[in-house]
Amino acid sequence: MDTIQVSIILNEEKMRGLNYLDLQKIAADISEIRSPYGYTYCDCLEISQKTNFIVKISYPRFFAGVNAFLISDKTQCTQVQWDFSLNLNNHPVLCDAQIKLDRVDIPFTFIMGPDYDFNSYRKVYQVFDYVYRKKNSKSNPKAYTNVSEYKPETIIYSDQPQISKYNKRIMFYDQYNNLRIKTEDDEKFHEMEMKYDELSRRMRIETSSRISRLAISIQEFADYPIFSTYLPQFKEHILQNLFDLNEVSNFYNEKSVELANKILRYREETTNFLYETFIYKEVERIHDYEIIRRALKICIDNIKTREKAITVIRKVLFKYQLHENVIVMDTYNTIVQMKRVIETYYGDI
Repeated sequence: MDTIQVSIILNEEKMRGLNYLDLQKIAADISEIRSPYGYTYCDCLEISQKTNFIVKISYPRFFAGVNAFLISDKTQCTQVQWDFSLNLNNHPVLCDAQIKLDRVDIPFTFIMGPDYDFNSYRKVYQVFDYVYRKKNSKSNPKAYTNVSEYKPETIIYSDQPQISKYNKRIMFYDQYNNLRIKTEDDEKFHEMEMKYDELSRRMRIETSSRISRLAISIQEFADYPIFSTYLPQFKEHILQNLFDLNEVSNFYNEKSVELANKILRYREETTNFLYETFIYKEVERIHDYEIIRRALKICIDNIKTREKAITVIRKVLFKYQLHENVIVMDTYNTIVQMKRVIETYYGDI
């Protein structure tokens, strides 16, 4: 569990007697709520035109003050909601307000291989792009990159072409880099690194959904099992929209045929055709060794000739993976590994 966004709806009678400064004071009170562990965990993002307080609640910050803390138990979520509700109950203006759940974010943490970074998985993200577009015809997935090196830092798969207008969204990001940018105090970030020893290898796969529900009382919110309610839905959404292995297989078949046709065309147009040269030229469009292996089965009938070509190509791709630190030899297996992490994450909660 990561964050939720709620609207706090004031009692209409109380609202009539409040001016702008009163509203700003209430917003500050919300942002200053501290957990029993001493950390602020609420951000009052805005006061809407309807005079609702739009609030983001961070479950990890409740316990540790930073989002590096991993929520692993539904009772932790209950603790956060009870504390938040208690603070509202004790506030002279907010005590009889209602709460409307607007958005839920649930993350999954994938630990990257010891020699890999976020960019190493870029061919995996491209396979997901194919699957997601198949499932969501209006989508236009985006990558946010480091311009100096042109390496992805965040990948967003949204069900709407304009990401800001999403209903459901799946976001991949490098949590280490994300927290490093957000943490202005270098010493504090170093302490975070020391405390969370796998932080540098964390890939976050965060699912978000806008929620359309009626407002409920503060007490009902305290008891509302948000995590248990939405986790199964979110798991199903990400598994169906990114990790559908039937669609992944379709992608491999399509790309194999495309590569086979390119090989045949190159052989016809080139006097001294070399598979090594072909691979270096096409490597950015080769997503997995398995795809080129299948392509060779399509366009080379002679078994010995095909085996020689496969040997050459395997060496080139292995060298590319080693030097560029980009997974290409076992992309499919990496996808299966990530799928298993999503399926088993949070256990039986």
